[in-house]
Amino acid sequence: MSCPSYDWKAYVLGELDVTQRREAEAHATTCSACRDELAGVRLTLDALSTLREEEMPRRIAFVSDKVFEPRWWQAFLKPSFAAGALVAGAILVHAFVGRSPVDDVAIQARVDKAVAVVEQRQERQMEVMVSTLEMLEKQNKVMVMQNAGLVRQ
Repeated sequence: MSCPSYDWKAYVLGELDVTQRREAEAHATTCSACRDELAGVRLTLDALSTLREEEMPRRIAFVSDKVFEPRWWQAFLKPSFAAGALVAGAILVHAFVGRSPVDDVAIQARVDKAVAVVEQRQERQMEVMVSTLEMLEKQNKVMVMQNAGLVRQ
C-alpha cells in the first residue's frame, strides 16, 4: 500500500465511519496505487466469500507427532506404571512367601506362655486379697466383741 493514511481492509469490510469512507473514496479516484490495493483487497474478500464454511479441526496431526511419541519401553519409566508394578510384585511375593505352619506353632506357644504368666500373677493377687480379707474379718470380729464388752482388753 503506497498511502499509509488509508486502511483499505476496514473500507472494504465497512468498518470506517461516513467521513473517513468519503475521504477514502475520493482518494481512490485520484490515486492509481490505492485503486490497485483496493481492487486486491476486494478480490481477496470475494475469493474468501466463495469458500464454504467448515468446522475447524480439533487437532491437526503433524508428521513429527510420531517422532515425539514415547517408545514402548518408555512406558516402564512412568511413575504410575512403576507404582502398579511394585504393588503387583508385592502381592506375588506375599502369595508365595507367606508364613509357614512352624511360625503358627511358635506364635501359639508364645501366646500360651504369656497367658500362663498372666494367670499366675492373677492367682497370686487373688491369694493376697483373700488373706487380707480374712485378716480384716478377724479384726472386725474382735472390734465387734470389744464393743459388745465380751472381750477384755
